[in-house]
Amino acid sequence: MKRYSTLSYLVVVLLCLGFRGKAQDAPLKFGKISPEELAMTRYGNDSSAAAVILFDYANVGYQYNANVGLQVVLTHHRRLKIFKKAGYDWATFSILTHLSKQGKEYVLDIKGATYRMVNGKMQIDKLQKDAIFEEKKTDQLTVTKITLPNVQEGVIIEYSYKVVSDFDTNIPSWEFQKSIPVAWSELRLDIPTFYQFRFLTQGYEPFYIKNESPNSINFIGMEGNINSTAHRMVVKAAPAIKEEPFMTTIDDYVTKIEFEIAAYHPQNAPSKSFSITWNDMSQALLGYDSFGKLLKSDGMLRDVANTIKATHKDTVGRINAAYSYIQSHVVWNGVSSLYGSDTRKKVFESKMGNSADINLTLVALLRELNLNANPVILSTREHGRILFSHVLEKKFNYVIAHIKLGQVAMLLDATEPFSYAGQIPIRCLNGQGRLIVNGENDKWVPLVSADKKEVLQSGVFRLLKNGDLEGELSITYKGYTAHEKRILLAKGGEAKYQETLMKEYPNWQIKSIKFTDVATLSEPLNAVISLRMKEVATVGQDKIYFNPMFDLRHEKNPFQSSSRKFPIDFATPLTELYTIQIILPDGYIIEELPKSFRLVLPEDAGSFNYLVNSQDSNVILLMNKQFIKKAVFFAEEYQHIKSYYEYISQKGAQQVILKKK
Repeated sequence: MKRYSTLSYLVVVLLCLGFRGKAQDAPLKFGKISPEELAMTRYGNDSSAAAVILFDYANVGYQYNANVGLQVVLTHHRRLKIFKKAGYDWATFSILTHLSKQGKEYVLDIKGATYRMVNGKMQIDKLQKDAIFEEKKTDQLTVTKITLPNVQEGVIIEYSYKVVSDFDTNIPSWEFQKSIPVAWSELRLDIPTFYQFRFLTQGYEPFYIKNESPNSINFIGMEGNINSTAHRMVVKAAPAIKEEPFMTTIDDYVTKIEFEIAAYHPQNAPSKSFSITWNDMSQALLGYDSFGKLLKSDGMLRDVANTIKATHKDTVGRINAAYSYIQSHVVWNGVSSLYGSDTRKKVFESKMGNSADINLTLVALLRELNLNANPVILSTREHGRILFSHVLEKKFNYVIAHIKLGQVAMLLDATEPFSYAGQIPIRCLNGQGRLIVNGENDKWVPLVSADKKEVLQSGVFRLLKNGDLEGELSITYKGYTAHEKRILLAKGGEAKYQETLMKEYPNWQIKSIKFTDVATLSEPLNAVISLRMKEVATVGQDKIYFNPMFDLRHEKNPFQSSSRKFPIDFATPLTELYTIQIILPDGYIIEELPKSFRLVLPEDAGSFNYLVNSQDSNVILLMNKQFIKKAVFFAEEYQHIKSYYEYISQKGAQQVILKKK
């Protein structure tokens, strides 16, 4: 007799039940747990998973309330299997509800249970009221937090609830993919036809089922039926989505759907369109007190501009002076925002503000200096990518300054105390931003920087007969790497820098560190370290073995996945250069050196050069040059990047062999 896997069994049940009823009928009954689910010891598609979502179901529909009109009703039902302790966190979940002048949201019908086998029988531990907590985060946001009881390895947990919302044009988004595998994720909607929504889908997992059909809704309290459209979307066997090296935010790649109201066509009344153009959005921003008003000058800025004009006659000098003034008079509070938090007067009085407070004022000051300056709105790397095909103000969370000098454009961000004019933070290097001029001459501009991450290291060392290495290492930090190190020095001085080195290289004995050009932000930061490395070589009876890269090598390839579905985003080009001269101990000669190697990525997008030779009988010279020449690689280029770093790791592991004369 053929046996079905648990996933196959579940799919068969869901398919049978799913097509039997209307769009609002739940495919699985709460509490009906199969023996196959209880017997699971691992998930076949991912045996390493700490837990798997067996079934994730949401139904979104509408109901009529005589006091507020139509309401959106979300019903959510989830069932999970927990295999390991690492999956226990999934037994706690939160529900967010909102309150505003336009309406409110509230939670109903919360129920949950934990199912476990005790003496060969299924025991059910039901969710108790004292495990439900409600916390008011702000005046507009409440969090309902629920923890299911008696969670242990092997249990199944299940919960369901409803959220009723007065915001009839806001349909909640739905994620088909999570950080653990999802065997079956299903979203059903029943939307009155007088609402017109845009469906915004993203991700790499295909729909197993995606259909729509005409339907009708009979609202209690209203006469007659309302025409509607029923939608059903299913993603089957979605793998866990996890953070990988060199990506922006995982939210850019998770398989999900969002909804945007496009139009409202009520019966016996004029239609209303919610669609706007990019120019419409620009005009709206320029009309906000928290955006457009902050681009206007005032007496304080005029006084500052007059002082700058009197002391700086050249354009570049004036730009630098304006940048330094804003940078030094308002400290960034760490909040990324598209909108100013307060009036300019109050921000300068408090000497603290968000990114919009700072950079919109910078634009206003540059304009007062008769420069062609305008704001650029963007989404930071952590916030996610922009949908160029859809005008959504909520997708933007940041603003910087843009200056046009002839045919040359410059981007500025005065939030960082150790950046200079023209160097925008890495968080802003996220595709393109929208230049806001007047609603007619707006355009997309690339968010790029002339700077990159660059480290140059050179050293002269003497290898001792006991296997230690002694000498001096000179490090030059450039671009964004210099910026990172200056922040480290500002927080803790040389002691903090040395502490960081010692954590990374525990066998280093640092005798002294000398820095130069710490305060000159546009120049490289230089460090000279006098040190001794303990036991870097293995000393045998008549031979010495050591790695010529010592602790400076990349021991592990950061790219471990066999494949990748989304881009590799380094944010900036990368450069690492190493030149190491090693003086050999007396009485030894070279028996074997690592072979030199050169690798060039397709289309010259990067290169790796590794060269080891001997100048004479007692000196070894190593040169290691690593270049990544573009910031973003497509997923199709992943194997090239993975191989590139694999070669770097392999060459870094090769050893020099010395033998006694």
